[in-house]
Amino acid sequence: MIISILALAFNLKAQDAETMFKAAVDKLQSYDNIEIAFDYSMINTEAGINETMEGSGFLQGKAFKLHTMGQDIICDGRITWTYNADAEEVMISEVDSEGGSSPIAIINSYYDNITAKFLESNNGSTKKIEVKPLIDDENIEKIVVTMDNKSLEIKDLHVFDKNNNEFVYNITKFVTNQKLPADFFTFKEADYPDVEIIDMR
Repeated sequence: MIISILALAFNLKAQDAETMFKAAVDKLQSYDNIEIAFDYSMINTEAGINETMEGSGFLQGKAFKLHTMGQDIICDGRITWTYNADAEEVMISEVDSEGGSSPIAIINSYYDNITAKFLESNNGSTKKIEVKPLIDDENIEKIVVTMDNKSLEIKDLHVFDKNNNEFVYNITKFVTNQKLPADFFTFKEADYPDVEIIDMR
């Protein structure tokens, strides 16, 4: 009986973590758009790598516009433009069938067929949740999300891949539901007459 009670308590705790994570994802999806700024790190302890940089961007469904590592990456959900100002070139490619590389798309992909558990809390103000896929993922081992306990706003996201890399996104700005132009998530070649176009489609 004691073992059964402990097992039930563990299952309820896991269910609560999964419910909270899915509620945060649902809230992200409810916004018309999101503007973010973030500190980005790539860490690999075994290889002695710890690189940090800043980034910013806008997210709207499958569309996004990100500025990081000296590049502007723009995606309308179907086509991605990667613009390098130093090289004066833009690379054009099609979005893969799985929904692209938007940060929201990464989080959304961890909505179903997952297991989740609480790792720690900060005096009840934030919760840290570890999420793993039940179906084997070729690249990602798990993600760890820290979120506000009340607003469900995501504070940071840690992505662990199977090559012992950890990618960390610390959110420093979070603004929602702004009015954006209809062509906001497209690269306007006319504005860059000297740019070299590399079309990979």
